[in-house]
Amino acid sequence: MFFGLLVFGISWQKKIASPVVVDLWQELPEPVKKLSLPPEPPKPAPKPVPQPPKPVPEVRKEPVAPPPPAPKVETPKPSAADIELKEKLRKQKEEEAARLEEQKKAEAERKEEQKKAELEKRRLEEEQRKAAEEQRREEAERKRAEQEKLRREDEARRAEEQKRAEEQKRVDEAKREEERKQHAIAMEREHQQQEAVRKQREAEETKRRAEAAARAAQQKLIDDWRARIQIKIKGRVVLPPNMDGNPEARFDVVLLPGGEVLSTTLRKSSGNPAYDAAVERAIMAAQPLPVPTETDLFQEYCRELNLLFRPKD
Repeated sequence: MFFGLLVFGISWQKKIASPVVVDLWQELPEPVKKLSLPPEPPKPAPKPVPQPPKPVPEVRKEPVAPPPPAPKVETPKPSAADIELKEKLRKQKEEEAARLEEQKKAEAERKEEQKKAELEKRRLEEEQRKAAEEQRREEAERKRAEQEKLRREDEARRAEEQKRAEEQKRVDEAKREEERKQHAIAMEREHQQQEAVRKQREAEETKRRAEAAARAAQQKLIDDWRARIQIKIKGRVVLPPNMDGNPEARFDVVLLPGGEVLSTTLRKSSGNPAYDAAVERAIMAAQPLPVPTETDLFQEYCRELNLLFRPKD
């Protein structure tokens, strides 16, 4: 039983070796420090189940089993972080190489562009120099042509000026002769105009005097009619008792052609209402008032009257 338990315990602790997996790498990873794995602790042997006592068999000496081989230490595989770091470094190297290549290409293009710009600049400068020379040549030719043109124009101008001077001389002679004739005619016309003005002034003065006389006669006639109207009205004014002073009352009176009163308006009060009322009653009582029979004279001077009344006048 003892030997059986010993063999069972040893075989139970024996592990089956796992297969070895090999990865192929383009570049060797950086060396990683080997970590020694601690040996697994031996598992406790199961407790024997007590069995009923059996007869002790004859003990036979059996060969002792050899000890199990020591566990192989496997080479640690690179971790995912190491692989990712290595891939990142590889990509960085590729990007740096591409960037350097791009910089070299850009520098070459820049130099090529600079060379082209320099050539273009030289070409433009040469064209500008040729254009400037051509312009100077054309300018010199133009100046010579202008000078020749100015010389011909000056000769033509002098000939034309001489011709105009001779023509102007003849014209001036004819003009002076014509001016002498026109002056004589103007003097005669002015004499006639002065005579006509004198006669016109005399006629206007005569007319003015006649009109003034007519207006004076007409004004005298109008004043006479207005005096007759005021006399007729005053003759019918009944003065109120205890009338003091000589107050003035003004009335606007509108008449009809027959002398009837159309309306009467107190323009300025005398300060005595009784006297104002007495004058207004006298105006209404005096109608028909004496007015001229001529329609034009009545319409112009007697239709609308402004009458002044004082009790002591």
